[in-house]
Amino acid sequence: MLRNLEILQVYSDSASIPGKKALRFAACIAKSFGAALYASGKLPQGLENSFYEAEDVQVVGVEPSEWAKSAPDETLRVILTTGAPGEPATNAPHINISLERWQTEETLFASSGIAHLLGDPDKAPLVPAANYAAHTIGYAAFAAIVSIALKYSRFGEKDSATINGAGVLAWVNWKSAIHASLGGESKRKGDQAEWPILDCEDGHTAFVFNERDWASIVEMIDEPALRADEFSTFEGRQANRDGYMKHVRAWFEKHSKAFLSETMVKHAIPGAPAYTVSDLFSDPLLLHRDAFEKKPNGTKVPKLPHRVAEEIQSELGPVIDPPANKLPLSGLRVLDFGIITAGAGVSALLADMGAEVLKIEAPNRADPFRIWPGAPNSDDPDSPVFKSNNRNKLGIALDLKTEAGKREFFDLAKSADIVLENYRRGVLDRLGITFDALREANPRILLASISGQGLDGPGAEHTTFGSTLEASSGFASLTCYEDGVPVISGRNLNYPDQIVCLYGAATVAAYAVDCRRHGLARHIDISQRDCAVYQLGDALAEVSNSADDNADTVRRLCGRPTLSAMFKCATNQYVALSAEHPDLVKEIDGLDSLDLLAVGKWAENLSADKAVEAFIAAGGGGVVSGNGFTILEDQSLFESDIFAHSPNGALVKGFPFQLSGSPMKIFSNSPKVGEHTDEVFSLMRAIDSAASG
Repeated sequence: MLRNLEILQVYSDSASIPGKKALRFAACIAKSFGAALYASGKLPQGLENSFYEAEDVQVVGVEPSEWAKSAPDETLRVILTTGAPGEPATNAPHINISLERWQTEETLFASSGIAHLLGDPDKAPLVPAANYAAHTIGYAAFAAIVSIALKYSRFGEKDSATINGAGVLAWVNWKSAIHASLGGESKRKGDQAEWPILDCEDGHTAFVFNERDWASIVEMIDEPALRADEFSTFEGRQANRDGYMKHVRAWFEKHSKAFLSETMVKHAIPGAPAYTVSDLFSDPLLLHRDAFEKKPNGTKVPKLPHRVAEEIQSELGPVIDPPANKLPLSGLRVLDFGIITAGAGVSALLADMGAEVLKIEAPNRADPFRIWPGAPNSDDPDSPVFKSNNRNKLGIALDLKTEAGKREFFDLAKSADIVLENYRRGVLDRLGITFDALREANPRILLASISGQGLDGPGAEHTTFGSTLEASSGFASLTCYEDGVPVISGRNLNYPDQIVCLYGAATVAAYAVDCRRHGLARHIDISQRDCAVYQLGDALAEVSNSADDNADTVRRLCGRPTLSAMFKCATNQYVALSAEHPDLVKEIDGLDSLDLLAVGKWAENLSADKAVEAFIAAGGGGVVSGNGFTILEDQSLFESDIFAHSPNGALVKGFPFQLSGSPMKIFSNSPKVGEHTDEVFSLMRAIDSAASG
């Protein structure tokens, strides 16, 4: 799909460790989609891991801009680079990941406010041991690569993109910013978390459930004491949490992760074991999905997070796109069944990239995010979180349980390129909207299914939340204190929900344009869990070679610098401090070692601002650990369009990357249910009438 794309990787001397890994992560995914990779000189240290292996054609002694200008006919050459903010950019097509040299996983999680959501409120904020920040930025860079490649292949127009690396992590934490704009603070809850982590026979399990699941929990545990009246209501359980939790904990402690996984699936309770990295290699669902490949040296790494479920070739020729200076997906139509975050977030980014997105809802069954807590007033009942995932869309109301509603839907499908959904497995089939029915209506259609764990396999139908997937993907086991007890984020973050928006939008866009070009109908299967597992590629490679998979070992194996950690200061704030070389200590008054204990004692006598200033002045780095309020105060996030406002003034998430030649914009408010139904169908009837007349 990206076979006419060549990418030159350029690693600046001022590149950060996460920047280098993000660049390589994105380049390797692009290669899997057909791009050819080049490198300017040797790849830097830190990328020797088998996960980052890919065949590169080395370019020696050629200036990147000259290389780009000498592209063969019908081939786009793009320079992919990373360096400090403000470095001069080339005039050639390029994608620049902007990050300070001192940035680390800890500083990125701290500045974005994500660390503020993880752990115990009486302890330091937590940062996962693996390269989640780097690889999340890499997903954003891959989306930028696809956007630029599609714009060139469709319209013959070259473009470039910028990526605010630290801003991508703030974009992931958009719900904290929305909450702060309403005066609230999202923060870590520790033992009082809504969804606790419980000990089990051979590890830990995330006890995730909704109010409606209580009866199933009582049936599953089968403990008479849980049937007491005091636990029968939400209010009663809130008032007597310790009373019911002692019975729940006792039951979980008796059982293995395998038993608990199977039993929670059976009772439709959305919890999951907190899998370690090594657990992933033997997980039945991942094995069913053939999720890993073995490298020639024997290490195992994850495959890409999507599968092609079905593909049918038609006799139709390619759709010819007229040359124009447009956004990459201009002229494409998306029928959007995406709800909450995962599906609606993917389609929102498709809209930003230029597609016309028709959000389809039943008149009496709207996207549940519309009524999420936080709706400002009765005149504007839609919740602020709904607005972030649905700006730039048109609202269509169809009752698909009626024959008339289905006919109208398939009329739309004839002119659509993408049908996107993240319903529970089987919902669309029961409505008669199958892949076969869609391709009969439109032989070039792409059906994109975004799901928690994929379309099929052991437990794939299990109801999952983002926090369920944090547990089952390995994220939770790598987010812990010294006691090794895993941590999930709860409703505040749901990390896998956010990252699938980046990979999912890029993948859907690439496949949709390919369907138009080759007369193909396809059904693709994108798993949120697989997206999170893929981010552990370097850790999985090490563990498959017999490395330990505890958080401390994974942190070391994944390439942290000499110092990168969180410390409490005299102002009762936490800071993330980083140092690439031990010699930095000579430049800091009062500090004689970069040992964690020594730096901790030094920091506790300073204000947070002073500690950060001292490290930056010495050539290291640091940030004060932030939250939703500090995100909102950071004007650079608005200047780089990470956050924006819709026309009616609503704060919404912006873009994880920005195009230079045709910048993406927030051009419309989130729609009311069916707001544009009459307009869209009237236009369709007019076009049909003109064509037949």
